[in-house]
Amino acid sequence: MLNIFKKNKPNKNEKNYTLLTKTTSLLIHAAKIDENYSSKEKEIIKKTLIKLGAEQSKIDEIILNAENNEEKSNQILDFTKEIKNTNKDYKIKVIEEI
Repeated sequence: MLNIFKKNKPNKNEKNYTLLTKTTSLLIHAAKIDENYSSKEKEIIKKTLIKLGAEQSKIDEIILNAENNEEKSNQILDFTKEIKNTNKDYKIKVIEEI
C-alpha cells in the first residue's frame, strides 16, 4: 500500500546540490557586502564550487539558483544552517575559500 503522507526523502545528489546552492548563496552574499559583486568574484566562487565537489556541468545552474536565493533572502541563517550540519572537512574548505 502506498502511503501518500510519507515524505519523499531527497537522494544524496539532491542533498549535495542543495548544500552547494546554499553555500554558494552565502559566498555571493559575502561578495556583495561591498555592493560590488564582480565577475572576478564570480569566477572565484566557480573555482570554489569545483573544490567543494560540484559537477562542472552544474556550476552555472548552481550559481543562478544561488543568486536568486540570495536576492530573495533577508537573512543568511538558512544558508549557514545547512553548512553547520555538514562534516568538519566541508566547513574547513568553505572557511578557507572565504
